[in-house]
Amino acid sequence: MNKIARKIKLSGTVSVEASKSILNRVLIIAGFLDSELKIMNTSSCDDIKTMIRNVKKLEIEVRKKDNFYQIIPKIRKTNNLVLNPRNSATAFRFLLAKSATLPNSETKIILSSQMRKRPHKQFYEILKKLGAEILEFDSFIIVKGTNLNGGRVIIPANISSQFISALLLIAPVYKQDLILELEGEIVSKKYIELTLKIMKDFGVETRFMQNQILVHSGQKYENPGIYRIEPDYSSAAYFWALGSVSENFICTKEIFPKTVQADFRFRKILQQMGAEIKISNDKICIKSKKLKGIEIDMKDMPDQVPTLAVLALLAESQTIIKNISHLRYKESDRINVLIAEIRKIGGKIEYSDNNLVIYPLENLPRKVIINSHDDHRITMSFQILKEMFPYLEINGKKAVEKSFPDFFVKLNQLRKSSDSIY
Repeated sequence: MNKIARKIKLSGTVSVEASKSILNRVLIIAGFLDSELKIMNTSSCDDIKTMIRNVKKLEIEVRKKDNFYQIIPKIRKTNNLVLNPRNSATAFRFLLAKSATLPNSETKIILSSQMRKRPHKQFYEILKKLGAEILEFDSFIIVKGTNLNGGRVIIPANISSQFISALLLIAPVYKQDLILELEGEIVSKKYIELTLKIMKDFGVETRFMQNQILVHSGQKYENPGIYRIEPDYSSAAYFWALGSVSENFICTKEIFPKTVQADFRFRKILQQMGAEIKISNDKICIKSKKLKGIEIDMKDMPDQVPTLAVLALLAESQTIIKNISHLRYKESDRINVLIAEIRKIGGKIEYSDNNLVIYPLENLPRKVIINSHDDHRITMSFQILKEMFPYLEINGKKAVEKSFPDFFVKLNQLRKSSDSIY
């Protein structure tokens, strides 16, 4: 690390909840099943609570037990539904696609002020081409469901991967084969592969070749009876990052080596920067060595760009983060937020040609209040810096409830632990 950085002394082992990315996809698929499903591992984050509240209005009952969900199919009682995905973009996109598959139904989907700021026009147009009827109003949309056609769809590859995943998850209901032609460079490709992997787990075969995805019609989701959700590696990554600036090992429990969660690879990025990593006893453990700057393409790992940007301030050389233009359309405009907050503390950061360049801190950060812009990933990323420089303040800490409500509880556990893992 550079001369300004100070190693922290956190240590211990934490566990994280179920992956919300996987769980959201499985909850949509569950609506296509005709028998009970047991989903092992749960999540208490706002995004999952929001999805569950809404899918319960559709075709399934969801009962939360100790560490699993019991999913029970039910007959939909009304064709006039009102769904409210709040600020969950994933829930909005997945529920919109699902609503479009319900013949003779009319679904009103409430748009929060944050959802109204996000670009959805292309998604509406694609669903309309597939046969859906979508009526747009200022604060809501109306979706009139039907038997969707399928067929060949040309879609910009730099569109949100959630749009593509939403079209794929409902693929078994299309009258014809679905052929998605992705134009240009694909962003967040790992999230598309995650969707295809989960679909295969439930018996639906797909083919992804270069920039084309094919799903044959006539397939049906099969119920495995029990489905185990992996831990959320997007959440675990914050503790790996803390480990990379700690004198002692910080560990996370549970390893799924064959996971296709993109953020599982973030530990490799930390290793590339110089962190020490040990994997044993179903744990990933990371601690500090000298951090050096790197040049890396993050188009498939956008959620960890803020984490990497904060760590880059503590490295000994500059870091270049490439292919991140799609970060403008997250919970906040993360590119401009990172620029504003890093400059506020006295750091040097530049953005051009779809790349961020971050330079090591040359002086102690200024005593300021960092504005999280109510973005959970900005809050958790800058907390790494606050652990090193406690005089920094971060507003909007409640934002972590969106994806990781126990973040500060887990962090406190590490503060109380005094024993090194090795």
